[in-house]
Amino acid sequence: MKSCGSHAIQLTPPIYCPPPLPVSSKVLDIGCGAGQTLALAYPDRVSFGIDIDFDALSLGRTFTDRVCFVCGKAEALPWPNDHFDLVIARVSLVYTNINTSLREIHRVLKQGGDLWVTLHPFPFPWRQVKSSNYKGWIFFAYIVLNSALFHLAGKQFPFLGRYESFQTEGSMSRALTRTGFRNISFKRGRHFLVTARSE
Repeated sequence: MKSCGSHAIQLTPPIYCPPPLPVSSKVLDIGCGAGQTLALAYPDRVSFGIDIDFDALSLGRTFTDRVCFVCGKAEALPWPNDHFDLVIARVSLVYTNINTSLREIHRVLKQGGDLWVTLHPFPFPWRQVKSSNYKGWIFFAYIVLNSALFHLAGKQFPFLGRYESFQTEGSMSRALTRTGFRNISFKRGRHFLVTARSE
């Protein structure tokens, strides 16, 4: 654990770890928070992280100078085409317009670059809503509808300016294939891991 003033950041290995890479490879973490995943998985290089949470990025800057932090959205990545060898996203794409995010990820990945994503299936939002009030149940109904729409038609819609959904292997496989990814694979656990290659 690293201490940052009054804050403490837990640097324990996650359930799934991103793959090792040559030091020369460029890595982007979408929804990077304070950069914990990058600091653990790729301490041997300068890496890149993007998140909408400015406070988390500011905290990250206090404990590492090995991550270039950017405040922004997955749907509009501020990097040029063919820039990264690997893009990772640890349970962050579920809060975005997944189709738009995947197009942006494919754009900034080099040809033959890899995508490494963890997502949450239905039990995750279900566990959260069981102890919620009526507003939580309304939002849960939106999540279910949005997830069904993504599974059946490959589309999503926002609710009060927010996106959220849970995913299936079928819906993600179709979305990735449409975007130009190949070699798609899934590994199930509490979350599920998706890997794919840009072509």
